[in-house]
Amino acid sequence: MTIRSLWMLVATLLFTLMAAATKAAATHYGIFEIIFYRSLFGVALCFILLKRSGQTIKTTYPWRHLLRCAIGTTCITLGVYILAVMPIATAQTLTYTSPLWFCLFLSIGLLLSRSPLDFKLLSAVLVGFGGVLLILRPDFGIANGFDATMGILTGLTGGAADFMIRHLSQLREPRERIVFYFTLSGTLVGGLVTAWLGFASHTTEGLWLLAAIALTGTFAQLALTAAWSGGHPILNAVFQFSGIPFALLLGVLLFSETPDTLSLIGIAIVTIAGIVASVLRIQAEHKTKA
Repeated sequence: MTIRSLWMLVATLLFTLMAAATKAAATHYGIFEIIFYRSLFGVALCFILLKRSGQTIKTTYPWRHLLRCAIGTTCITLGVYILAVMPIATAQTLTYTSPLWFCLFLSIGLLLSRSPLDFKLLSAVLVGFGGVLLILRPDFGIANGFDATMGILTGLTGGAADFMIRHLSQLREPRERIVFYFTLSGTLVGGLVTAWLGFASHTTEGLWLLAAIALTGTFAQLALTAAWSGGHPILNAVFQFSGIPFALLLGVLLFSETPDTLSLIGIAIVTIAGIVASVLRIQAEHKTKA
């Protein structure tokens, strides 16, 4: 189980590389066109993997897949948008607020059901959102109000998408089938919207970036699903946050982005608070099951 969690490190590295390619591709293509090309490759690959393993695309949980696809496609749409308008480290940090949102809703649920509230967990969540405020600034000095809202919603939908991946994995759905339907959703939505808006002209650089997005995005989804379906939950939660330092490094190396001191402090706070909140939540879940 511990070894399977290493897939999370692979996934976060691939997602960060995909984010860098997406940010560069945003100067060539529209948001939905990027989603279309990214997803199209994934549909084909996952279909082949399913066939080779003797499985089919048929599922007994169509509505659960539909919900996962709706949430996941919304998340990647928001993710591509914020990468186009924000520094990569800022965008990725907002994406990784998903565990904080998950724990916040868990705390609200406990409060409404009059169950004992985990104040350590709630404190970690509140500290984490304090880090978000440092990154964005109360006056939205780094991003305007709309962009900041889109960034926060990316983390929220990302948390819901991760929950659905874990849920489907617990129902013994193959990871290739989970990713197949997710990429099928992105292909349909991205293709239809782009057909309406119009496809962009290709350049050599643009084609290479699209290929990088498709490859890293698809294999990252497979690695992520493998980690959640067989890895240790606490290690998964910790390793997931490695995407933030990866993004910081790529931002400096590829885009000459150097976050200011307050942003770096905010990023560090979000990372630490997210890890603590995730570990506390998973430990609480294990105690409940025991």
